[in-house]
Amino acid sequence: QKSVEVRGLKVTVSSIDIPCSFGPAYEGERVRGADLYAQMGGGKTQCTELVKMAEMNEIDDGKIDIVGPDITDLKEGETMPLGIYVQIAGREFQPDFEPIIERQIHHLINYMQGIMHIGQRDISWIRVSKAAIEKGVTMKDIGTVLHAKFHQDFQKIVDKVQITLYTQKKDVDELTKRARGEYKTRDERVENMTDEDVETYYSCTLCQSFAPNHVCTVSPERTGLCGAYNWMDCKASFEINPTGPNQPIEKGECLDAVLGQ
Repeated sequence: QKSVEVRGLKVTVSSIDIPCSFGPAYEGERVRGADLYAQMGGGKTQCTELVKMAEMNEIDDGKIDIVGPDITDLKEGETMPLGIYVQIAGREFQPDFEPIIERQIHHLINYMQGIMHIGQRDISWIRVSKAAIEKGVTMKDIGTVLHAKFHQDFQKIVDKVQITLYTQKKDVDELTKRARGEYKTRDERVENMTDEDVETYYSCTLCQSFAPNHVCTVSPERTGLCGAYNWMDCKASFEINPTGPNQPIEKGECLDAVLGQ
């Protein structure tokens, strides 16, 4: 591990070892009432996601901890709280990249066959189907997917990924309290900026898996409709992936400052 860090070598995950199928084909899949085994969040319980930067010596790459009962310990139809806490270390990683990585959790979990994910931040909703449980899906498989895909998709900035999944109410509530403080800090970064302060806005097509005709235009005073992406996040996302879902939009010439044209 030390020699890998010293030489700056990158970890590549070629295959994802989970019992269910995985891929973009399952992203629009819905888990309806008759197929439902268990669920987290969605107003029934609290479900929170948080990504934080860590130092290289603070975390172990590939470590996935489940703190509390697993989903296989539930009976059919039951609910449980869930806190997804991801720690990422990397030489090129910056705190500005945290919300970009965090927003990927949505579609990566949706890539798993038989699992549905809606929402982000502290209003997430995950539904697990009976078919997924029959195939042997556990909480650890969610961590396995996130670890593998963060390495695959963000190899340039990610060196280590450690994931902790909390399933006890006390732990989830503590994570949620901390996460809301982090969300507030992120949002405050652009609170004092105005649309006139910048020359470039950004497009956002992150939600096109379930809203295929939709494109948001994000400016300092107008976040994406999901509420999770602001102008700073789009700017950082474009730096990470110049051909990704956030593309620059030049403002051009102002025709009417009052009407905003």
